[in-house]
Amino acid sequence: MRYKIETERENLFDVNMVISMRVRIEGEVIFEKLEKAFEKAVSSYEILNSKVVIEENGDAFYVDCDTPKSSIKETSLGFEEIINANERIRFRIEEGEYIRAFLSPDGIIFLMHHLGGDGKSLLYFIESFLSIYAGEEISFVPFANLPVSALPEDSGMPYLYRSFVKFWNKRWAKIKHVFTYDDMDEAYGYFWKTHKTKTVVDEYGEDTLKDFLAKSKEAGCSLTSYFVALWIKDMPFKADVGFAVDGRLTVSRNMGNFATGIHISYRYNNRLSVGENAVKINKLMKKNLDDPKTRYSVLHFIGSIDPTLIDTLSLESAGTYHTRTTSIFAEVMNYGKMKKDLSITNLMRSDIRTEYGEIRISDIAFVPPVVSYGKNLIGIITVNDRMIVTHHTMENI
Repeated sequence: MRYKIETERENLFDVNMVISMRVRIEGEVIFEKLEKAFEKAVSSYEILNSKVVIEENGDAFYVDCDTPKSSIKETSLGFEEIINANERIRFRIEEGEYIRAFLSPDGIIFLMHHLGGDGKSLLYFIESFLSIYAGEEISFVPFANLPVSALPEDSGMPYLYRSFVKFWNKRWAKIKHVFTYDDMDEAYGYFWKTHKTKTVVDEYGEDTLKDFLAKSKEAGCSLTSYFVALWIKDMPFKADVGFAVDGRLTVSRNMGNFATGIHISYRYNNRLSVGENAVKINKLMKKNLDDPKTRYSVLHFIGSIDPTLIDTLSLESAGTYHTRTTSIFAEVMNYGKMKKDLSITNLMRSDIRTEYGEIRISDIAFVPPVVSYGKNLIGIITVNDRMIVTHHTMENI
């Protein structure tokens, strides 16, 4: 295999690009059986049997890896402790390490590098893993992602975006530098000496979920919009809110990175109710989601900028690379002091099954990475009429 990393390039050098999930299980789980099921599940996904190489010209590719390093272990640590212990240990994607799984007192914990896939991809891997654990056979899953060539024809970049890309590529060409895994190691070591993340988990049972759904339905908006209104209610400024969006073009259960994104700017109006503010937020979201140019513009953009210039965003943010050109570029791209106030990923009602022989998934918590351009990362997922919302933030230590 050989697939170029294009629209997912910003995930390569970011020092916090790991998706986390906690899967609570009802029923007895045998670790030795989990190990075998995990190994078989990994072997069933083409992307998990790859590694990432960075070539001399700066291009990066997924290529075959004969001995992938994804792993599963037993631990006495809890969910947040596992996140904190592993966030400072770089995933060896150049050796095919995309997933670290743990059998913990809190459940089965999965950490996955975003280059291994998006949130839905991890759910589909979990479904395959537990199906194998229950004695079922699964089919091989080929590689899939969203290269620029696969994006919808009516989703090209607006003129201003094209001009922006041309301007910055020209400036970068004068000082272009190709970064390596040594640069990645330096960024991880420097950044995590003074940082750690904090994870807050809010759990809503069936009755509370029904109440929120009823309020959002009465207002005439989505549940996500209603929550956004609640979260920005006390912000004394116009909030910049980003939303991760599933970019899949067909109904598929492939494992790959299909995440795109939109954003809105909105100042909460105290003269209106929460529901009325949520309706306005919902209209802004829907306008962006319904326009292919807006929905996929970030992927066109990332795929058009020189990939090594994209790398500088993460390294500038981590504090290990700096030029006047890349510093300005980082500020413009929200990788500097000005970051998005909220970045939200709602995986909605999970579409994986919950029954696997003698064991059952009771609920799932999903924690998005605190990416370099975000302050407050929020993950939402609903399983078995139980909604779990996580808040993931970065702290100085």
